[in-house]
Amino acid sequence: MAVNQGYFAFDVQQPNAAHKDLVLAVDFNFYGTRMVTASSDHRLKVFDRKDDNWNLIDTWTAHFAEITDVKWNGPFMGEVLGSVGEDGTFRLWQENATEIPQGGRRFSCIYEIRSSTNVPFMSLDFKNINRETWVALATRDGFLTVLEPIDHENLTNWQSIHANYLIGIPNREDESSFKVAFHKEKLPSWTAIRAGLDRKALSLAFAAMNTVIVLRAVKDANSNYRFYQAAELTGARALVRDVAWANGSMRGWDVIATASKDGCIRVYELRPEGSGSGTEFVPTTSTPEIKEPIGHQTRGSRNAPSGIGAGLAGGSNTKAPVREAGFSPGSIKETVTMTEELNLHQGAMWRVAFSQGGEVLVATGDHGAVTTWKRAMNGRWLEYAEVNVTSE
Repeated sequence: MAVNQGYFAFDVQQPNAAHKDLVLAVDFNFYGTRMVTASSDHRLKVFDRKDDNWNLIDTWTAHFAEITDVKWNGPFMGEVLGSVGEDGTFRLWQENATEIPQGGRRFSCIYEIRSSTNVPFMSLDFKNINRETWVALATRDGFLTVLEPIDHENLTNWQSIHANYLIGIPNREDESSFKVAFHKEKLPSWTAIRAGLDRKALSLAFAAMNTVIVLRAVKDANSNYRFYQAAELTGARALVRDVAWANGSMRGWDVIATASKDGCIRVYELRPEGSGSGTEFVPTTSTPEIKEPIGHQTRGSRNAPSGIGAGLAGGSNTKAPVREAGFSPGSIKETVTMTEELNLHQGAMWRVAFSQGGEVLVATGDHGAVTTWKRAMNGRWLEYAEVNVTSE
């Protein structure tokens, strides 16, 4: 790779740097010094940044089909990354620094799990609190799985703490979109804690077709996690392709952004009930019952209940049903407000992310550019830069 005007680009002249097919996912480690790329050629590539250059460290065949998502784990448990592929598996890879670079054996698989619904995974995300790790997985039919190590000091053995459908299963012929994103900070917002939310609660945004379901999980008296629906983010007129949860719990409310196929970036604010709100754009009350999207019926002849009913229904693939807010001790009721709808009118949006501090929003889509917005003093998000990555 080479650096030019502050932006890094692949140098295809570097031996073995390029994939042999489309690159489907890219992720950086916590410090921004390492990058992993996943491709349709079934391979992962890891690069290290040194002296303003990106050097290829290793390439290996990670799955028996195209790799749809890849993520680095946090920095406290060694160099570990996770990947999911169309072969229906999630694999956890750990680096052995004693192996020679580019030998194909530097990263070894320490854990593997197959999709319990026989439908491939399409999204994953990690959450870390010091040396504790959780991972969320979403399949193409909307089955959400959350895993936790049996011993947080050992990432080779995991257990499921949640496994369930949150909406009706899309038809096979329908285009589907599911994405998971954890709230990455150690603590929830201080207003949520003051309202009664457990300080150790897990928070997860699950983009399901044209809506986003916000889940929180608190431990019961037996130290088992109980998931409940905190809010539902609506307003998208097409599939939600990506979701991001901003850092900044000390601001007093949560900020979540979505990227939709309808060409819009939407920004939502999530607050505990009764805590007040700022400038409102399109208010929407939270804690609705999860409903099956219109036009997406359950596959086959089985009539599966939607929403919370699906979670409560028995079955070998369900565990830890989603409950309503306020049902368990340590849970709270919250309201969600859509504060911004950013439409570039240039095609579908595919990716959205926040800066480390949560004050800058970055998105890209079919228009071939990276667009950034910054939050103004009045709470509005103002576009301030655009990088056209397709121009020379």
